[in-house]
Amino acid sequence: MSWLEVLLFCVSFVYVIAKFISKGKIVNFLSFTGFGLLMGHILFDVTNWQMFPLYFFIAMSGTVTTIELLMRKNNRIPYNNKKKIAIIGITAIVISGLLMIIFPVYEIPAPEGEFSIGTFTFELTDPERIEKYGDSTEGSDTLRRIRVQAWYPSDDVSGYERAAWLQDGIKLSRSLAKEMKLPFFALDHTTDLLSNTYLGAPISNQKDNYPVIILSHGWMGFRNLHNDFAELLASNGFIVLGIDHTYGAQMTVFEDDFAAEVDKKALPNRESTPDFIKYANRLVLTYAGDVKLVLNALESINNGGYTKIINGELDLSLIGLMGHSTGGGADVSVALSDDRVKAIFGMDAWVEPLGMDHMTSGLSMPALFLRSEQWEGGINDDYLIPLVQSSNEAQLIQIDGTTHIDFTMSTMFSSLTGIIGFTGELDRELSASIQHDYALEFFNQALKKQK
Repeated sequence: MSWLEVLLFCVSFVYVIAKFISKGKIVNFLSFTGFGLLMGHILFDVTNWQMFPLYFFIAMSGTVTTIELLMRKNNRIPYNNKKKIAIIGITAIVISGLLMIIFPVYEIPAPEGEFSIGTFTFELTDPERIEKYGDSTEGSDTLRRIRVQAWYPSDDVSGYERAAWLQDGIKLSRSLAKEMKLPFFALDHTTDLLSNTYLGAPISNQKDNYPVIILSHGWMGFRNLHNDFAELLASNGFIVLGIDHTYGAQMTVFEDDFAAEVDKKALPNRESTPDFIKYANRLVLTYAGDVKLVLNALESINNGGYTKIINGELDLSLIGLMGHSTGGGADVSVALSDDRVKAIFGMDAWVEPLGMDHMTSGLSMPALFLRSEQWEGGINDDYLIPLVQSSNEAQLIQIDGTTHIDFTMSTMFSSLTGIIGFTGELDRELSASIQHDYALEFFNQALKKQK
């Protein structure tokens, strides 16, 4: 909450009280002060829908005060409106206050790495895969395409625009609101949240090149839901490429303004779908195909094929994969067969759809799997634990007091996530700190120590 918003609450509350215990100039002063602060807030600050009831009351009280002054000037007695103003004022203050508590405007914590962070986005089309999801029909020749965002270390971000957290803006926020069965505008305030990255800033020249990490979200996630990990790693000397897995992501907005919303048919309800695992396998392998598409594009990216910003700065001998849920399962699928991958970090990696045969073959590189308490003992453990046991350098660590969603930035949308059990009992900041420490230490050991 900005200082102007705090002042608006304070002045409005004092105005309601003063309306009863004082007369004349003090009440008028408070009314016009509130109106002036409102105008300043609208012109120079970011307005939030949660504050609309209070905005209405302040505008109304300023109008009422003006009318009363005009009536007195014409020797007319103003209508006694103290009770009505008090009821409207207290109601507006309470409603706006509650909305700001339920849907707070958070700040995204800055990572503690030595580098500033630059970012840009680009698109990749797979010439070898036909799109299976969305509006594509059998026989369609639509090629699979994805959106990718790069985060990278930078030395100088002065003069560059700070990037929004939600790169896909209001289309994404309203798709999320619809999914959560909220009013369409309920998450609009998140589109004003700023990340700690700068659009198109030059890459740091402190190193000859930097290890690469490909980051994948889970089912119905999106790339910026793991913005915290991307910024953490980029600020510590990694180049991170985050994928929006089209039709598995909640919303992917392409450069031609086409918006691909999640295709719910891609992963139907387990209980009501006898061949659920068939759908799950196809989805995980589609994600895996996207990861391979990025892997195959790395050489072209390093040669300036998509942008000159990180031209020649990728260390293609040090590539790590990082993923949550479906994205983590896809990473395992790729790592099992692609020797370009040197390390893998999974968060509740959903490996069940890959089948037991793949699990017993084991991984040949360092691997760290974080598991939420919510997923402990679940069916995924029947596959994940054999994978870890069959791998020479794999570890499985559980974070108690967490749910599957705690590996994302979902708490940025509402303070109710913990109350309704969406996220776990462990304090969000502590949970994030533990996850970040594990991720950074793992990739520092698994990739940078190889240089």
